[in-house]
Amino acid sequence: MQEFIINIIKQNAIEITWIIILFFFGKLILKLIVKRLTQMADDGDDTSISQKEKRAETLGHVIMSIGNIVIYAIILFMILSLFGIDIRPILAGAGVIGLAIGFGAQSLVKDFVSGLFILVEDQYGIGDRVKIGAAEGKVIRITMRSTVLKNDQGGVHYISNGLVKDIINMSQKKKSS
Repeated sequence: MQEFIINIIKQNAIEITWIIILFFFGKLILKLIVKRLTQMADDGDDTSISQKEKRAETLGHVIMSIGNIVIYAIILFMILSLFGIDIRPILAGAGVIGLAIGFGAQSLVKDFVSGLFILVEDQYGIGDRVKIGAAEGKVIRITMRSTVLKNDQGGVHYISNGLVKDIINMSQKKKSS
């Protein structure tokens, strides 16, 4: 087994080097995109964090998570092809499995779409004090699937984004027209 791995490394040294370079280059580009997004939202005021900055931070977390998944998937497929594994059937199978999971996991899809609308519509962001249903607290994390609140007693509420119906955001002030 050890000889097999050494032979593959010797035969594919250039490809392995490119995979490593692409991995780090992809991670660097992803970090630069997120950093640029947060810089664009920065209003220069160091004393308080604006709603725009909170939204940029939240979207940055989501972009980083999705970007990491894409990078790891691409690297995995590149490594599999190095070992001589044809990835076309894997991709086709993943498509079929994705459809089956999509039909079977409608609540997961609902959570994902609801999470996207929460972020795009800027209903709330990390650091906001909100009331969602019976849960009230400070938003400590937003993912595409759920929102995590921490209440005043230190309790943590995990709320599925698909279940978020009515939100009271105590951090957003009414904007004057």
